[in-house]
Amino acid sequence: MGFSYVAAVAILLSSSLIFFGMVYGEFVQSNSQVSSAQNKMNQENYDLLNSKVNITGYYVVPGTTYNITINMTNTGSITLNLDTSSLLVNGTIVNAVPSSNYLFPLGNGSITFHSTSAGIKAVELIFNTGYEKFTKVNV
Repeated sequence: MGFSYVAAVAILLSSSLIFFGMVYGEFVQSNSQVSSAQNKMNQENYDLLNSKVNITGYYVVPGTTYNITINMTNTGSITLNLDTSSLLVNGTIVNAVPSSNYLFPLGNGSITFHSTSAGIKAVELIFNTGYEKFTKVNV
């Protein structure tokens, strides 16, 4: 004989409710993830825009290898983590030893690295906020 009109409507309504319940749950989760990613990106942009470092000088201690120390001042408003920062010399990442773990706003610090050869070195400091500072060192 077939389904009645009431049974068909009940099946369609319950199927629709189940479908929209699943879609709504996924929408809420993805919307939360997008919001979290947007907040993280805004914080990273803020940190980058408010990072600034001035190189105040450098000195070289000669020996079998040259110990080069670069002095700097944090003139920005963000504390920089020197342990997670990178140092490139002539485009190659080198091991460096910071004077302290953090470089606080208006604070002074230094970073020391070794070189086996003399000459002009192109040095790039890349801080944890993404801020980059370039300088040249004559060894």
